[in-house]
Amino acid sequence: MTHRKLPEKGKAIPLNMFLFQEIQRFQRILTIVRTWMQNMVLAIDGQIIMSPELADCIRAMFDMRVPANFLYDPSGAEISWLNPQLGGWLASLQNRHYQLATWMQKDRPISYWLTGFFNPQGFLTSVRQEITRSHRAENWALDAVEQRAEVADPRNTIIADDARIEGKSIAEPAEGCWIHGLLLEGASWNKPQRYIEDTKGKDLYYSFPNIKIFAECPSAETRGPGAPKKNPADDKSMYPCPVYKYPVRQDRYLVTKINLRAEPQQEKPARGAQVLAKEQNAMVN
Repeated sequence: MTHRKLPEKGKAIPLNMFLFQEIQRFQRILTIVRTWMQNMVLAIDGQIIMSPELADCIRAMFDMRVPANFLYDPSGAEISWLNPQLGGWLASLQNRHYQLATWMQKDRPISYWLTGFFNPQGFLTSVRQEITRSHRAENWALDAVEQRAEVADPRNTIIADDARIEGKSIAEPAEGCWIHGLLLEGASWNKPQRYIEDTKGKDLYYSFPNIKIFAECPSAETRGPGAPKKNPADDKSMYPCPVYKYPVRQDRYLVTKINLRAEPQQEKPARGAQVLAKEQNAMVN
């Protein structure tokens, strides 16, 4: 796969390398699931010894829970996505496979399902790297580039909970990319005016529109295409909304922060609001 603004090809393109790493991690999960499933069948059939670990896996599957071996390695480190229900975990497995397979076999998607990545921070970094390289003529440096986010205009919006966005059409950004699949907690989003406001009703989560991720270089030369632009974070009406993988406020699960415009009448907009790059029924231990 090539990039329309970069001369490099293959793994030399940051997002291509990111895709390769995501596929590697996904293949590891498939191997783990396949091995344990085969061993459970053999143990039930009496062909191998029923170990305590296999017994725990069988009980978890019977109760429609995700076996711990699918979630953690022997050291206790997370190796996949957290979900208490086996059905939800398997549905995510299919959706993640769909996004990676479609991206690899066809082309880059018009919008990326951020929730479906093992390393969403790495994805955002790769986007910044590509933008930086496309501006090498203006002497942009990765360390000086700052991430920006812009919520889509209502006329160019898609709202989807997974990677299956066929039939949905949005304009490709001139620079950067679209992401979707995020949920807003603790606030709601005014679509016509595009600002964050207090929660209305009893809904805990609000399906957020797609967001354009791009980058700017404030330290670039003051003239020409690389001229610095106004930093939206300097505007007092902007709220730096954190994005978490799961509904828990820990730096461990912090992905990034995006600046959302606040309701004009609010002096302290939507305090405590956060965006979640999570799936339904996600769990955190």
